[in-house]
Amino acid sequence: MARISYDVVVVGGGPNGLGIAAYLAKCGVKVCVVEARTEIGGGCETIEPIPGFRIEPHAAFNYAGASPAWEQLELGKYGLRVVPCDIWGAAVSSDLKRVTVGGRWNKQVVRESMLMWGEDVAAQTEGLYEIMESPECREFLRSIYWTPPLPEGYSREPKDLPWVKAIKKVPLLSLVYDDSWLEMSTLDITNILTTTEAQKVGLCIAAWDSGPGFLSKGMGIVGAAITFLIMYSSGVFLGGMHSYAHATMRAALAHGATFYTNSPVEEIIVEDGEAKGVRVGGKGPMADKVIWAERAVISDTHVKETFLKLIDKKHLDRGFYQKVKDINLNGGSLMKVDMIVKELPRFKGKAGEFMDKHPGVGTVFPVDRLDVLTNHRKAVDAEFRFPRFGKDEVVLRTLRSSIYDPTRCPPGYHTIYNFWPLPVPEYYVGGIENYNKHKEEQVEGMLEMYREYCTNMGDDNIVAKFAMTPLDSSFRNMGFVGGNWEGIRPCDDQWCDRRPVPECGRYRTPIDRLYLVNQTSYPGGLALMAVPYNLMHILIEDLDLKPGGWWYPSPYYVSDKKVSSGDV
Repeated sequence: MARISYDVVVVGGGPNGLGIAAYLAKCGVKVCVVEARTEIGGGCETIEPIPGFRIEPHAAFNYAGASPAWEQLELGKYGLRVVPCDIWGAAVSSDLKRVTVGGRWNKQVVRESMLMWGEDVAAQTEGLYEIMESPECREFLRSIYWTPPLPEGYSREPKDLPWVKAIKKVPLLSLVYDDSWLEMSTLDITNILTTTEAQKVGLCIAAWDSGPGFLSKGMGIVGAAITFLIMYSSGVFLGGMHSYAHATMRAALAHGATFYTNSPVEEIIVEDGEAKGVRVGGKGPMADKVIWAERAVISDTHVKETFLKLIDKKHLDRGFYQKVKDINLNGGSLMKVDMIVKELPRFKGKAGEFMDKHPGVGTVFPVDRLDVLTNHRKAVDAEFRFPRFGKDEVVLRTLRSSIYDPTRCPPGYHTIYNFWPLPVPEYYVGGIENYNKHKEEQVEGMLEMYREYCTNMGDDNIVAKFAMTPLDSSFRNMGFVGGNWEGIRPCDDQWCDRRPVPECGRYRTPIDRLYLVNQTSYPGGLALMAVPYNLMHILIEDLDLKPGGWWYPSPYYVSDKKVSSGDV
């Protein structure tokens, strides 16, 4: 049998695996992607439970507005279309008298909503746009998400950290920043930047839903930056999140990449401490075959799956193996309920009147009570139980992408993506075997909350419901261990060059020629196209790649060679 070999073998065809394949193929590298499922995309999945109605089981946000990949991979050329959203999000007060809306493209409506909270709050809107529209804001976001972690031996002094250098250039933020922010939580920083409880809740929800817990010390700068990250994109992918994955795949194919689907990897082959290839199982066309990697193997598979299942334990140091076993999964597990409705929810009061005229993609309620948010967080992250609806414990989050994307459903209908954090199934106090017994009561609690806030959310408006717990998510997609879309807990001790563990903090691993590109690596989950971009810096050095003029690195990237030579 002829030897099957490529320069690089990528294990897993999620968005990060697709991204690194596209980058490498554009560099002229002979690369293949080996995917266990019959379809690529991983968490960037769009399905039709009823023909003509498109929903997302997992990822639903476009966070990648500041990503270099738009230009470098020319994703628009390969079919990706972004629909700008006039109003990106809305947050409703518990008394239904006020609503705050956000978005990048309609300042006047945003300011009008802020006036409900007071002239001083409305005035702050101008400052928000001054920050967001500055080139320094994009540089700040890239310094966090689109910059590889610092190498071992490089200074960790505040003045040398990329995000500190960048934030000192941002209009207005530079005037209030000091190095004490590095030890703060998102809530601590919002207390400096905002005046109303609603603003604080909004910023904290953005952080918690997108990664770092809003009470996690040392994560405040990242948490506060997430609001700008979301606002910077302010658009949905036409056709759903899967169009993002398909455009990236087409970019890879256009430059010569090969894809094998229905091909679960059973083993990453290691010889003499080096990754040499993969052994494929299953019943597909590549079953029982070995695919050799002449230069590298890259894993877009969860860090626990990579080292605890795909690599023989004898190749790993005992201490490292235990560190991987001990990686914390807590955080990032969501209960989600997709609904098909005949008409959008009509909120009561002045908030509803405003939202009828200016509907937004995202809606959060209630937003003016920090105690509700902290109670929700306590139930999920500290007590490991399901939050109780009607007990001041739930802040409901929703997405209504069909407002701006007509491909989501036929005329006369809308799809609504509802979600809220739950404990990781493995940590649930009732035990994983009882986890899904609470599914229906959680759905009913959500509907009761809708009926409390809206006038039209009865059975006559709701056509269908599709509920999925974190446990369901983990069965649907092996990449979401514990149902956690972030992969592992996004906290200060599992962040930057400590994510997922320090030995793998720069995407390299203790196995030579084996690299990580999964969302368990820095900077985590989200549809960012950040992990592949960051990994490319490392691969360009290690594999001596010559990408050409289309590539530009992060200005904050620090090479290992410079550190070892003493240049920095």
